[in-house]
Amino acid sequence: MGVKTQIKYCVFLIMLVFFAGAAYEEIISDKNKQAEYIEKQTLEYKNSITRYSTEIAGVKQRVDSVEAAINSLNSFLKIYENEIYISPGEIASETNNIIRLTDEVDRIQESFKQKVVNLYKHGENYELELLLSSKTPNEFLRRNQYLQKFSQNRKKELRDLKSKKFILEEKKKMVTLSTSSQRIYVEAKRNERSALNSRLKELKSQKDAMEYQSNLLANKIIRNETQLNNIKNFVNNFADNKENYTGGKTNRLNYESTDLGKVKGSINLPIDIGLVISNFGDNVNNATNTLSFNNGIDFSVAKGTKVYAVANGVVTLVGELPYFGKVIIIKHENGYRTVYASLSEVNAVVGDNIRLNQLIGKTGITLDGQSLHFELWLNTTPLNPKEWLRF
Repeated sequence: MGVKTQIKYCVFLIMLVFFAGAAYEEIISDKNKQAEYIEKQTLEYKNSITRYSTEIAGVKQRVDSVEAAINSLNSFLKIYENEIYISPGEIASETNNIIRLTDEVDRIQESFKQKVVNLYKHGENYELELLLSSKTPNEFLRRNQYLQKFSQNRKKELRDLKSKKFILEEKKKMVTLSTSSQRIYVEAKRNERSALNSRLKELKSQKDAMEYQSNLLANKIIRNETQLNNIKNFVNNFADNKENYTGGKTNRLNYESTDLGKVKGSINLPIDIGLVISNFGDNVNNATNTLSFNNGIDFSVAKGTKVYAVANGVVTLVGELPYFGKVIIIKHENGYRTVYASLSEVNAVVGDNIRLNQLIGKTGITLDGQSLHFELWLNTTPLNPKEWLRF
């Protein structure tokens, strides 16, 4: 047996120590439930990201449209920023300017149309084919940069074209108006620009919010994939060492529970199946390289698993906490309290008299995966549950 195999085998045996009251098939079933939940959740996240992508694309189009409209208004209003309007004697001269502007718009429009035709004459996937035909990574980057710049130039040309056409149409209107009417018309355009700026701000805020949510979902997918790999690795290791597992189903005890101190080491687990994934005391988070103190222990168990009271008592708190989700605290005799957290469902209210082994809720999920968090306290002192529970 190689060193790596020995380490792997030892880790597996250590994990088995903390499987209490569970047959092999039950453990495999629980892990499969966890995997199924993660896969279903990941699919939902991916579908949500797809919807966000579609919505974001639509908002970006509206942003471009509003920006183009603002750009056109800015160009038009710049002409009249000094409050100089067309007098009746200047109409003939302005008409000639309009004719020249019409010719310029026609020329720009024809040029833009020709560029679009040239771009797509090789087919709809020309840009993708150009990238995929790159022979080296550097060539791919150069072509990608070129296509991005080309796309930006096309957008700018189209925006300039729309601006020219807008100014042309507005000038045609202006030559038909009196000086006082021109002044009113220009002021209305300023108000229109102000409204468009407000609309643009709203659209950009909406786009940023959707992109933020989409990024959150992407991070959740990454976290889910890590958790799923961990579950699959555990199942494979468990299957490889099946012959070494001697555990089996253990019935819940009906001990005298008025004084937990008298049943230390024999207290039922709050769940039927559970792998301890976080111990009491100092714990190091490998992802953030930070140290934290755990007042209890955490079990890895499928979402929706039944949670039982470990002793008679009275419910003193039912609520929600950051990270831990739904929480129940039960007060027992002689200063003992038990805490059940990371719950998806709660079957108790404050003041309830709880019996030993009574169903009080179902397990939920935290950032670290499907789990149950359990604590045992004596007055203001947290106790190590492993020394009290029946493993």
